[in-house]
Amino acid sequence: MILTGFITDTFAASRLFKCSTELDIDYSFKVFSYIENPNAFIFNTMIRAFIQRNSPQKAFFLYKLMLNDNVGVDNYTYPLIAQASALRLSVFEGKLIHDHVVKVGFDSDVYVNNTLINMYAVCGNLCDARKLFDVSPVLDLVSWNSILAGYVNAGNLEEAKDIYDRMPERNIIASNSMIVLFGRRGYVNEACRLFNQMPKKDLVSWSALISCYEQNEMYEEALVMFMTMNDHKVMVDEVVVVSVLSACAHLTVVTMGKLIHNLVVKIGIESYVNLQNALIHMYSSCGEIISAEKLFNAGYSLDLISWNSMISGYWKCGDAASWDSA
Repeated sequence: MILTGFITDTFAASRLFKCSTELDIDYSFKVFSYIENPNAFIFNTMIRAFIQRNSPQKAFFLYKLMLNDNVGVDNYTYPLIAQASALRLSVFEGKLIHDHVVKVGFDSDVYVNNTLINMYAVCGNLCDARKLFDVSPVLDLVSWNSILAGYVNAGNLEEAKDIYDRMPERNIIASNSMIVLFGRRGYVNEACRLFNQMPKKDLVSWSALISCYEQNEMYEEALVMFMTMNDHKVMVDEVVVVSVLSACAHLTVVTMGKLIHNLVVKIGIESYVNLQNALIHMYSSCGEIISAEKLFNAGYSLDLISWNSMISGYWKCGDAASWDSA
C-alpha cells in the first residue's frame, strides 16, 4: 500500500488501520501518521486503541488534534474521551468534555450521557453524576446501572437503595451490586433476601453472597454457600476462592482448605498471586507450616502479603529461626 500510494487513501488505509490496532499499537500509530486526511472513524479507532492499552493521555492528544484539524468530532468520540477522563480520574478534564458535549449538541445522546455519568461516578463526583442522570432526556438500563454503581462504590446505601427500588428493570448486574453493598455495610439478612429473590443468578451473585458472609465473620455460612454453589455446578473464580480460603483459615479447617487447593489446581488458577497468598495464609493459620513453605518457595510472583503471611505463620508456630531468616 505504501508503494502503490494507497496508504494515503482514507478509505483503504482505514481498513488496514482497523486490523492493525488490534495487534500492534505502535505500528498502528505509524500507519495513522501516513494518512493525509484522517476522518473521525480513524481518529476514534486510534483513540479507542490507546484507551484499551491504558494510555488515556495519548487519547487526549488525538482529541486535541481532531479539534485543531477541524475533524468532525461525533457521538462516538465523546464517550471514548469520557472514558479517558475516568481512567485518569480527572474530573476537571471530564467537565471540559461535558462542556464540549453540550456545546456541539450531543447532550441528548443516551450513549454519551451514560459515559459521562460513569466518568463522574468513577471520579467520585456523585453530585454531578446525579445531576446529569436527573436531567437526561433518555435513560436506559446502562444509565441506571451506572448511577447505581457510583453509589455502591461510594458506600452510600440510602441512595443506592432508592435508585435500585426505582429501576424500571433490574438486571443481574444491579442486584449483584446491591448484594456487595449490603455485605460491606453488614446487612447480611438483606443480602440473603435479595439473593433468594433473584430469578437468575450468575457467578458474581454467588461470589458476592459468599464474600458477604466472610466479611461479616459468618465463616461457616460462607463454606455452606460455597458447597451449595458447587452443587449447582457453578464454575468458581479467584474472588470466591479467596473468600472461602479466608473462611477456612478462620475456622482452621485444613481438610476443606486442601480440597479447595486441589480444585484451584484442577481449574488452573493456582498461579494467581492473590490465591497463592490466600493458600499460604490458610495453611499457616491451620498450623500446616510445611505446606505453606512449599507454596511460598514455589511462588510464581511473591509480594509483601506473601512474605507477611509466611512470617505470621512462623510466628504462630513458634519457629523463631525461620521467622528471622524470612
